[in-house]
Amino acid sequence: MSNFLDRLKKKELLPTNPEDAKKAQIAAQAAASAQANQPASQPAEQLKVDIHQTQDAIVIYAQIAGASVNDYSVMIEGDGDVVTIKGQRNKPNGEYFNHPGIEEKEQVLSECSWGKFYRQIILPAAVDATKTQAKMREGVLMLFLPLKTTSDSGVRVPVQEV
Repeated sequence: MSNFLDRLKKKELLPTNPEDAKKAQIAAQAAASAQANQPASQPAEQLKVDIHQTQDAIVIYAQIAGASVNDYSVMIEGDGDVVTIKGQRNKPNGEYFNHPGIEEKEQVLSECSWGKFYRQIILPAAVDATKTQAKMREGVLMLFLPLKTTSDSGVRVPVQEV
């Protein structure tokens, strides 16, 4: 478990020299000015997930009811140890979902989440992005993320005696 915590600490972006500190400050100022010029928007909901690990894979289940497979994206980033899921749920419309005069009624309860969602997960181990599988059924996304094998980390160089 301490290995996982060490990896989490490494993910923090800390300036290591004055040049890095200056770049970080400029980037922060640019982000702040960009946000000031944009109208305030509703923050993205944090997606709920279940994460399981086996000897050879990590499996993630995410509830994404109300979104089709074209409404969200899944990215494996970093060194194969960060998964990002982001997208948007749109309120259903059409003749089956409209009721005449419903806009004029008082809303009694609102628990459904509509709009943007986002989740970034730092994985306990690096995964092989090329062998990842993603499946969606009945509003649940399942990600099967095979772990990287340690034998993939290098190439043996033969040494010839002369």
